[in-house]
Amino acid sequence: MKSFSKIRPRSHRHHVAGQLALLAFLATPTLHAADDNDPGLQLPTLTDTSAWSWLESRRDTVSRNVSGIGSYLDDWLAGDTVGEYSNESYLRLQINQQVSGTGNYHSNLRLSGRVDLPRASERWKLIFESEQTEFDSLQNQRLSNVRPQSFTGGFSYEMPRRSNGLRFNHDVGVKGRIPLDPFYRFRARYNHQLNDTWLFGADNRILYYHTDGWGQESRIYFSRELREDMFLRVDTDVNYWKKDKGFEFAQTVSVHQTLGERETLTYEGGVIGVSQPTQRVESYYAQTVYRKAVYEDWLVMELVPQLVMERDEDWDPDPRFQFNLQIYFFDF
Repeated sequence: MKSFSKIRPRSHRHHVAGQLALLAFLATPTLHAADDNDPGLQLPTLTDTSAWSWLESRRDTVSRNVSGIGSYLDDWLAGDTVGEYSNESYLRLQINQQVSGTGNYHSNLRLSGRVDLPRASERWKLIFESEQTEFDSLQNQRLSNVRPQSFTGGFSYEMPRRSNGLRFNHDVGVKGRIPLDPFYRFRARYNHQLNDTWLFGADNRILYYHTDGWGQESRIYFSRELREDMFLRVDTDVNYWKKDKGFEFAQTVSVHQTLGERETLTYEGGVIGVSQPTQRVESYYAQTVYRKAVYEDWLVMELVPQLVMERDEDWDPDPRFQFNLQIYFFDF
């Protein structure tokens, strides 16, 4: 995940107290200790109190409305009102907080989702999102969930998977600003089991925006199972945007572990570089991502401690911490 230090928004130190108060509220006596037999980290688990029951009922209401809108649009586009398909429309609300050792604090709220149209077309999806990662540097894509909001909307079409493992997607839509900025995105994915141990994969995207021109994001990776609940992955990324006239590259190694049901832990380290003005390394980083569904399958928490060393900061270690909360609205 241009360099993080170069696009930092203004510091919001005066909001820190309020955010900490919110976190304290979420950790009040509505929680109890995790089961001693739980193989995962011993973090609090939500109980079925009246407050959380109220929150769940509001979430369920929104979920039914989201699914209802998807079904209504599907009926209208399909030209009938009776269908056998379930509707898998969803909405995702993300709350992201980040604080670094330099004293910078960042916070934002993001909204994304998909409107499923199973009868109008089995492969067309109506998509909308309040953020884009295409214009972010590889460092920000890897390390930051806090970025400026920019609403986009459009349609995505997924072609049938081929027998050789290739998958293709086409996205077309507009970026929500004045004047409107139309875009087209093509994505090709492939994976292949090389032998009993190693899996090879590739993910390539070609993008065109009327305002920013065209670019390309490419990734290849190798992964293997270390044991039943753990696997290793090695990624190589290369990005190019014509307007920047240069390449960005990243090399990362990560270990992913399943701790329990809907609970994972990832250890990741990497190096990020650029080709302009000269080919050089810009930063090194290490991070751990702990992810857990803290209430059923629709309230998901992430804790992300990080250590970053950047050329622009004379390679001084910068400890950072992210807290991410995701709320999913779906009725399927």
